[in-house]
Amino acid sequence: MTETSAAVKPFHSTARVHFDELDPMGILHNARYQIHVERALSVFFESAFFGSAFHESTAADPSAVLGGDPDKFHAVRRFEIDFAQPFRGEGRLRTELWLEHLGRTSTRHGFACLGPDGELHATGARTVVKVDPGNFRPTAWSAAWREAHLTGLRLERSLSQPPL
Repeated sequence: MTETSAAVKPFHSTARVHFDELDPMGILHNARYQIHVERALSVFFESAFFGSAFHESTAADPSAVLGGDPDKFHAVRRFEIDFAQPFRGEGRLRTELWLEHLGRTSTRHGFACLGPDGELHATGARTVVKVDPGNFRPTAWSAAWREAHLTGLRLERSLSQPPL
């Protein structure tokens, strides 16, 4: 753990839950939590280091889609979620993010989905692996990726040392 990561508060993003995200009982559908987590991560990535170009490219060449940043080329390895209580109706859902693991080629973000009064609705983790756009094999994160995570997200669990 670094001094920087120890002092950082969880990153958070708040988004509206809309009517079309609710199931027939008026509860936020379970699959929609992952979408809210993905959106919160997009906000973190844009604010931390990718900027607004994070979603701008549509080229067929994988390296062109990256917009010059190979850290964008990563795949979700695992998504875990535990539900605490249902989110009922429309309203604001706050997603908090933190860093659980930063390895040489993988990153695990922890998250909590909270209601407008701070009540816990779900917790979990999302693991991604950076892959080489040419061969789709795992490859190391850049120093910029590591720095953005260590300065922008609170560290909750383990931290692998960067390769020598």
